[in-house]
Amino acid sequence: MSRRLISVLVTVFTVMLLATGCNSDQKAVTESVEGFLNAMVANDMEKASQYATEDFMKSDTMKLMQPDYLADTFYSAMGIEKNDLDEKAQNAVNEYVKNVVDKAYKSFEIQDIKVQEETAAVTARITLGYNPDASSNVSDDTGDLINAYQTEHYDELITIYTEEGEKAMNKKIYNDLIPIVISKMQEALESGEPSEEKTILSLVKKDGKWLVTDLEENRPGAAAGDTAAEAGDGNTAEEKPEAGETADKAAAAEATTQEETAK
Repeated sequence: MSRRLISVLVTVFTVMLLATGCNSDQKAVTESVEGFLNAMVANDMEKASQYATEDFMKSDTMKLMQPDYLADTFYSAMGIEKNDLDEKAQNAVNEYVKNVVDKAYKSFEIQDIKVQEETAAVTARITLGYNPDASSNVSDDTGDLINAYQTEHYDELITIYTEEGEKAMNKKIYNDLIPIVISKMQEALESGEPSEEKTILSLVKKDGKWLVTDLEENRPGAAAGDTAAEAGDGNTAEEKPEAGETADKAAAAEATTQEETAK
């Protein structure tokens, strides 16, 4: 056998080995991503952790799939403490954020896989069970209800402010209006059409296993955070209590919560 023929055979053999290795990695990456996303569709974080790094499972991105974390996000955006709300208002918040998480991931389709040595990037099209932007019109939808509340309870709110102070008045407003606003949010969530977004998942090969380290959505979202950050402002005794403004803050806080869930 000539040296030239041997050289050709070695080259072909090497190419075959490289191709086999590449195909093997692509298959392993695909299996990891499918396992992770199927767990997300099932809202099974324990199962998802089998296909992701420990650090990623503890990241803010994954915390957004936890109802308790989303509820805390709502309270923070409103500038209130959980204990400032009565049981009815707390239950409304808890039910809503749980519903958001349950509807988050409905299905997926892997569109592209790129593997480079010990890292990989996978593009997937995710179908959400709701439209993350649907909450942006909640303030408009609840305007009449809020105005009616403001008119009906104006004297009562002024009395509470005068006798018990601003915090007590705000508690009354929050406890009365948050269930109303969230009820409208629930309606929007239930009636909204599913939406899609492109997600890029990053993976790393660790101890022979491909694990998700990050994901990034490519979906433009409403910037409700600035509005929500202003939550918690009170009113002076000389001013008419702005119940509508308080409800707008509740809507903005809920919009922030829903918006972050999709991240």
